[in-house]
Amino acid sequence: MPYSATVLKVMIASPGDVEEERTLVRDVVYEWNSIHSEDRKIVLFPLGWETDSTPMMGGRPQEIINKQILKDCDLLIAVFWTRIGSPTGKAPSGTVEEIEEHVSSEKPAMLYFSSVPVRPDSIDREQYNQLREFKAQCQAKALVVDYESLTDFRQKVTRHLAQTVIRWMRENSQ
Repeated sequence: MPYSATVLKVMIASPGDVEEERTLVRDVVYEWNSIHSEDRKIVLFPLGWETDSTPMMGGRPQEIINKQILKDCDLLIAVFWTRIGSPTGKAPSGTVEEIEEHVSSEKPAMLYFSSVPVRPDSIDREQYNQLREFKAQCQAKALVVDYESLTDFRQKVTRHLAQTVIRWMRENSQ
């Protein structure tokens, strides 16, 4: 039976070293929908630059992604491990620019940092140092979460996503 629902767009923001986490976020969103969407009348719609942007001329690549996807998103979930990502000309990385743009619109952003062990010789030191600096800046002005494994990440994102959607429902039902 059809039902009407509010669609909340969820931007998945991350550099290229956390592909498994991006997949897990999508899985958690789909699971949330399967369990809650009909009852809550809310559908979460996951979006990411790699699947939802289209080629276009007329601006910086990140600027185009921001216009095509980010501007209409209601929630942002960002994930980092060893890389900050590629500079955009406006921010140290596309992910950082997405976070800054989203937060400046006074929309919720959930930031996760992996503490999963990594082989030291596989790390780009410059990327890692920039990421550590960014994380320190975030910790000074926001609540961010570390995770120790993919299982730990999935559990945290599942819980935090539910809490965030419930908060959104409460704030928007008055």
